Amino acid sequence: MNIYIEKDPVQNLWWVHMDLWGASFRSLAGAESFVERLSSRINAPHSLGAIANNSLSPETFPNSQPLDQHAVSDSVKTLSHA
Repeated sequence: MNIYIEKDPVQNLWWVHMDLWGASFRSLAGAESFVERLSSRINAPHSLGAIANNSLSPETFPNSQPLDQHAVSDSVKTLSHA
C-alpha cells in the first residue's frame, strides 16, 4: 500500500493518501499521527491461525443470508473492470 501525505492549499487541508483512498486532516500533526498509527497496525504481527479458529456460526448473525457465490463473482468482475 502506498501511503503519503499531501498539502491542499486551496482547502487548507492535509490529505493522507492510501493507494486510491484518502482521508483529510486539518493539521499536519493529525495526518502524521494517523500515518504512524496506520503503519504500526499494518506492520503488526497477524496470526491467521487465530482468525481461522474463531469460526462464526449461523447463530452469530441470525438475520444473515447465505452468500451467493455467483453474485459475488459478478460483483468482483464489475469492480475489477471499473
